[in-house]
Amino acid sequence: MIIAHLARTCYPFQPYGGLERHVYQLTLELARLGHRVELYIQPPSRSGQQIDDPAWRENVGSHYIPYDTTGLFRRNSIPDRLVNYPLFSLRVGQAVRRASQLPQIVHAHGLAGYGYARHSLAAVPLVLNPHGMEEFKNRSRPKKLAYAPFRQLLRQTARQAAATIATDAALIPEVERFLHLPASRIALIPNAIALDELDRQTSQAQLTALKTKFGGADDHFIMLSVGRLEANKGFEVMLKALALARQQLENQQPGWQWLVVGSGQEAAKLKHQADRLGLAGKVEFLGAVDTPVLHALYQLADLFVHPTLYEGSSLVTLEALAHRKPVIASATGGLPDKIFETGFFENGRLCAPGNAERLAERLVEMTALPAEKLKNLGEQGRKLVEERFSWQAAARQTVELYESLTNSW
Repeated sequence: MIIAHLARTCYPFQPYGGLERHVYQLTLELARLGHRVELYIQPPSRSGQQIDDPAWRENVGSHYIPYDTTGLFRRNSIPDRLVNYPLFSLRVGQAVRRASQLPQIVHAHGLAGYGYARHSLAAVPLVLNPHGMEEFKNRSRPKKLAYAPFRQLLRQTARQAAATIATDAALIPEVERFLHLPASRIALIPNAIALDELDRQTSQAQLTALKTKFGGADDHFIMLSVGRLEANKGFEVMLKALALARQQLENQQPGWQWLVVGSGQEAAKLKHQADRLGLAGKVEFLGAVDTPVLHALYQLADLFVHPTLYEGSSLVTLEALAHRKPVIASATGGLPDKIFETGFFENGRLCAPGNAERLAERLVEMTALPAEKLKNLGEQGRKLVEERFSWQAAARQTVELYESLTNSW
């Protein structure tokens, strides 16, 4: 099968992110299954990035479509996205239609599919994955107004799609409501983790170095969060929760630290908040880190915390579970499908998004657990990922969807 795969970005050509890793992993697994994937993304922002996998070299073709053509706006600002993203999408659609060998299916991520949906090929169905649909969930009134065109364009894209993917059962009602789609046109295919790659990327040398830097004391207790430093990720809420719980945390885990991996426009604000709350010595913002360092940090951590205000599937949470870490996460988006407080797969705790008081209670509860209990929670998280969230399974489900659509289109 020839598949056109459309996205604004793809790791490692662009910096690490949940969507970027999703595009990469799905492309790779489809190629490993023997399908030809034509990947349409913006030009690489990181030089010298190559993918050393025989299936990728043999079965993936990369097409770089210009994104920032106006040069008028700050990168990733709202004006930049409102102007350049739709223009980029239109160019992508045009490139797909002019391809020397037409695809049998087009798979698009978010607004990258708008250009193709607007002028689609009659015999080539579109599959849309809208991911977290942050444009519909932002609580800031100015941003809600600013993103109104995006919401309309994404709805137009979904209307033309043969199928729209929900990555978690909890997201199906959101896809129906936000995109005005019937359930019959929504397919459930989870985001996933490449466990073999994740295990290979865990460097013992990096872990040893990090233990020396952060975990030297016998009483250390490392809490880790990973994500862009943006308002929707809830890191401001986490800082408030840490301030509320500080005394109890000190009593239970005197050597506790919160490490945050990621960069973004809220960085300076969050650092100032940490200083103001008297947490500067306990909180460290590490910025963006290389993949081996990231996976070593997962290994180093005793607890993973994802205080997001709204979320799609949360690949960083899946990665933490795959690294056998217990998790505290917000009960939003696809997270309740992954974090279980009871039962066979008990692996962490949930709390209401944006509720600093409840998050503080959860932090106190989890840091008070015996080390053996935390280890057991982590082991159950790994079992969950192995059973339900492997990329091999997700790719097979995706191909089954493609085949059902091409046979009936």
